[in-house]
Amino acid sequence: MNDQLEYIGKKIQEKSTELAWRTCEFSKADHVYSLNYTRSESIHSMQTRTFYLLGSYLVSCDEDTKKTLLSFADIFAQKAIIRLSTLDQVMRFVYLSRTIIFDFLEEELKQGLIQTDTVFQTMKIIDPICLSISNTFINHYNDKLSSTKFALDESNEDLRITLKELTELKNALNEATIFSICDLHHQFTYVNDKFCTASQYSKEELLGQPHSILDSAFHPSFFFEQIDKILLNGHVWKGEVLKQAKDGSHYWVDTTIVPLLDQSGTPYQFISIQYDITEKKRAEEMLQKTEKLSMVGELAAGIAHEIRNPLTTIKGFVQLMGESKQEDYFTETILGEIERINFIVNEFMVFAKPHDVLFSECNLSVLLQDLISFLKPEALLKNVTISQHLPKEHVTISGEKHQLKQVFLNLIKNAIEALPNGGNVTLTMETTREEVIISIIDNGIGLSSDQLQRIGEPFFTTKASGNGLGLMVSYKIIQNHSGHITVKSEPNKGTTFSVKFSRVT
Repeated sequence: MNDQLEYIGKKIQEKSTELAWRTCEFSKADHVYSLNYTRSESIHSMQTRTFYLLGSYLVSCDEDTKKTLLSFADIFAQKAIIRLSTLDQVMRFVYLSRTIIFDFLEEELKQGLIQTDTVFQTMKIIDPICLSISNTFINHYNDKLSSTKFALDESNEDLRITLKELTELKNALNEATIFSICDLHHQFTYVNDKFCTASQYSKEELLGQPHSILDSAFHPSFFFEQIDKILLNGHVWKGEVLKQAKDGSHYWVDTTIVPLLDQSGTPYQFISIQYDITEKKRAEEMLQKTEKLSMVGELAAGIAHEIRNPLTTIKGFVQLMGESKQEDYFTETILGEIERINFIVNEFMVFAKPHDVLFSECNLSVLLQDLISFLKPEALLKNVTISQHLPKEHVTISGEKHQLKQVFLNLIKNAIEALPNGGNVTLTMETTREEVIISIIDNGIGLSSDQLQRIGEPFFTTKASGNGLGLMVSYKIIQNHSGHITVKSEPNKGTTFSVKFSRVT
């Protein structure tokens, strides 16, 4: 995906002049006077430079490029003010720039040069930077108004212009997103048409209602409590939320909630910008099922071997019971072996069978201990020792335990398979008040720098029989848990996978 973003960024750089002229064509079609209608070479060169820097930002996505782009927006705004361009005109240029980039992406998609996900990922990068550019323009025009004699004239005409500018901003958001505004009590004060289409409620049914009217009962109560805590502290929240429409159907939205603050820094309303990602989530679910089936097959041989051992023990002791009087000892041994079989089979079935995805408080200490017990037979077959340094007390996070088992099962299995001649796998857990970090460390064959950069890519694998889906699915599951995976490795020295989560407070 990063390669495709880089490709798109470079294409936008190459076509920056052409894209800048397209803004003029849009304005002619709409019969709207814009910056481009002046056909000013200096303004056109500024527009070309804007597209070029947007392309550069897609290539690098780093803060330095972003600062360069926003600094250029400062210069653009200053020149536009000197040329007596209105805020309405420069804001329209931002809106048209976003539209032209989206049209360009559609062209690339139709030609099969990029994937659908690349379009969404690109717009998720472009939209915030366009908003930042808009804010830069607005701030310059506000400063200009403040520095002129007309700034003190609070006339109806000034108010009309301001409302018109705000309307343009709202229209831009309405075109691109599922958009809503809530008051301090999380009751809807505004929803756009796309919001109504997604939720299947009319505006009349939504206005004045709390956002909980769309609660799917998927997320636990503390999930929304944590969001509330972040917003009331004046910070932006980003994440994925499952909603329930009026007809009872469910849909996923990628959500950004921005608190608007008064002069004292206290939130007084919240703006929510959402994108429907239901189809994307369904595709991820299919990938998880595919990877799970693959892992079930890989585990079967080790499990069969481990079950065969206690069955042999039971058979032997049953034969001895007919020849000995030590029945109590034999009975206790047989029951212990049966219990061992029961544990292995139960763990296998929990992993293999379908289940509902439900976030709740997960005890990571218990989950990891169970997985270690489950994987020890396979480790022993490959002459691998699994050791652990886990806290005795309960360490909990908000998560879906079956998905988390799938992730850590995959990571520990990978560590075992990285030791073809035997070795050691170590699990550690570090905890603070805010977060927990789990590390899976092996002293195996390690990864080269090129391999390390490709970790998590679809269909990239270092195993002869692998398909590359396991780590990709694991990365996505951890991302959905608001977590993060980091990897450190050296060839012939070993690899460390670290998974970081926020703790339940």
